[in-house]
Amino acid sequence: MSIFNFGRHSIPFADVHDINVEYRYHDSEIYVDLELNGGVQVSLNLPDSLKFMELFIAKIREEKNITE
Repeated sequence: MSIFNFGRHSIPFADVHDINVEYRYHDSEIYVDLELNGGVQVSLNLPDSLKFMELFIAKIREEKNITE
């Protein structure tokens, strides 16, 4: 099971129910809000949002067998 670690928190990807992504193209910023099982919502700062998106994209590539 893949786990997203940030700060002192660890969140299994299986616990993520929904993702909301806000991006500001001209400011080169992306922010992620996670909705976890049980209705808990977590808003990530910029560094953690980038880390989460990198791991999430890698997870998609692995699950969909995309090598490029």
